Amino acid sequence: MGCLLFFIVGNQYMIVNNMKKIVQIREAKHGLLGGAVHRRIEDMVLTGQIAAGERINELQLAAQLNVSRGPLREALRALEHAGLLVAIPNRGVFVRKVELADALNLYDVRAGLARVTGRLVARHASRAQIEVLRTVFEQMDRACSKDDVSDFYAGNLAFHSHLLSYAGNARLTTLSESVRNELQLYLRDAVVGPARLRKSQTEHRQILDSIVDGNDEGAALAFELHILAGKQRMLEYLGSRGESVAALRLAP
Repeated sequence: MGCLLFFIVGNQYMIVNNMKKIVQIREAKHGLLGGAVHRRIEDMVLTGQIAAGERINELQLAAQLNVSRGPLREALRALEHAGLLVAIPNRGVFVRKVELADALNLYDVRAGLARVTGRLVARHASRAQIEVLRTVFEQMDRACSKDDVSDFYAGNLAFHSHLLSYAGNARLTTLSESVRNELQLYLRDAVVGPARLRKSQTEHRQILDSIVDGNDEGAALAFELHILAGKQRMLEYLGSRGESVAALRLAP
C-alpha cells in the first residue's frame, strides 16, 4: 500500500497516496516554469537585452529571473536547439552571432516557407480568419498614416503569426518561427523608416487580396515576394549605413 501524504501546494491542501503522483506534480510544475523561463530568455535575446556574442552568466541570470538553475538550463538547451544560442566547450553558452551571409540565406529559406504558407492560407482560411487578417491589416494602415513604426511592427508580427496559424501546418509553423528568430538576431538593430512601412503594407495588401479571392498561387507568390522584398530592404538599409553589400546577390 502506498504512503498517504498530506501537503500544501499554494493555498490548496492536497492528499497524495503515491510517491509517483508527487513526482508527476513536481514535473508538471517544473515544465510550466521551464516554459516561462524559455520565453523570457528568448525575449531578452531577440530584443538585444542580451547582446549577440555575449556569454550567458547562469548564476546572474538565474538570480535575475528568480529561478533555480534546473529550469534555466532546460531553457538554455531549448534555445540552443532553436539556433539562438551556441554552446562552446570549456567556454560556456553564448548568444549566437548571425553574419550577413547567414541572414541572406535565412531570407531565402523564409521566402520558400512563406510561399507554402500563402498557398495553404488561401485554400483553407475561414471567413472569420480572413476578418481577423483584415482587422490587423487596417491597424497597420492606421500606423502607416501616423508613421508609427512601433505600432506597425506589432501589427506586422501579428499579421505574419496569423498567416502561419491559419496555414494549419504545425511543422511549417515551427520551421518558420525558427528561421524568423534567427533572422531577428541580425535585424534587431535595423531602423525602418516610413517609406519602407508603406512599401511593406502594399505587399501585405497583395497577400490579403489573394487570400480573400481564394487565389492560392497568387497568395503564394505575393507572400514569397514580400519576404524577398524585405531582404532587399535590409540590404538598402545596410548600404545606407555605409556597409559594403555590392557583392551580395539576391535570390531570383
